[in-house]
Amino acid sequence: MVSFAKFARPETPRRGIITDRDLDLIEAILRYRFSPASELLRLVGGNEDVTHRRLRRLWECGLINRFAFPFPRPHSEFYYYLDNRTGVDLLADRRGIGIHDEMLEEIRNNREKDYAGSALRGQLMQLGFLQHSLMISRMHFCIEMGCRKSKGKVDLSAWSQGGPLTGRKVELPKVRSTREGNEYSWDESGATERLPVEPDAMFSLRFPDRGQETRFAHFFYEADRGTMTMTDMLKKLRAYFHFIKRQQRHKESFGIHPVRAVLIETSDEARARRLMQLVNHPLVCGAGKRAGLFWFTLSSLFAETETANRTPRPIARYLDRPETAFDLIWALPDLTMHGLADVEN
Repeated sequence: MVSFAKFARPETPRRGIITDRDLDLIEAILRYRFSPASELLRLVGGNEDVTHRRLRRLWECGLINRFAFPFPRPHSEFYYYLDNRTGVDLLADRRGIGIHDEMLEEIRNNREKDYAGSALRGQLMQLGFLQHSLMISRMHFCIEMGCRKSKGKVDLSAWSQGGPLTGRKVELPKVRSTREGNEYSWDESGATERLPVEPDAMFSLRFPDRGQETRFAHFFYEADRGTMTMTDMLKKLRAYFHFIKRQQRHKESFGIHPVRAVLIETSDEARARRLMQLVNHPLVCGAGKRAGLFWFTLSSLFAETETANRTPRPIARYLDRPETAFDLIWALPDLTMHGLADVEN
């Protein structure tokens, strides 16, 4: 029998029943796709040590999988995901959760990609995808937990990511780019092209105390790690602008209206300012026009560590204050600041 090790499952897992807490953990992992232990502790609640033990046992039994980044040394915390359907079958049997094809396809893809092995081997392409996925998971956590802490002032009425948001395209004039030194310039050609409109996430907030016209606020979310070129980012911004503002395609494609904002979380202030300049480009919103569709914020506002009141150990700000996502941290290209609960720009 192989004794327990952090990165190798034991040949014979410990016996035991699957508890309600176990099902809560599996369900949270299913909803979040990829989630660190620190998020799951807060989503599910209860004793921290017990939750860690339950996560480890679920992993030993093969109901969930996990990986850790090889940095900081010796390694990061564990991140959990599903790569077989046994846990989902348990949820279906004991909690009546429906199983659909997209869910099974994602689980199958996770198994084929072997993220646990990729992280252990330090395969950079896979690590990039995982880091991007965890940005989405972090924003999901902030929105959900921020709503919980609002004491009924705002609810998360819908969250969607992955497969349900793919496959939409918008037709618009094709752009050609030229480069002079480190600077790019763009202009429209006579041809047209079809560009994808596939947000990283889409969510809707409900404000129970508001009138019918402002009760719901719908958002698209983009997790920008700063790796996409400016030319590709220009295409992405143009696609959103034409899809939402020019052609109003969001109504039939996603069943929401109006879109309050496209939220873009990006890597640093310099990157954010360059993206704001793109929004004001004549090929997107145009210079001098009030570009209220795109809101920008910085990852550091969530990821920076601080000492919480309840513990001397530094933790990421978003774990202690997930409601940060609702603060006045979202900047428009004119540098006015807004929060997710704002009624007007």
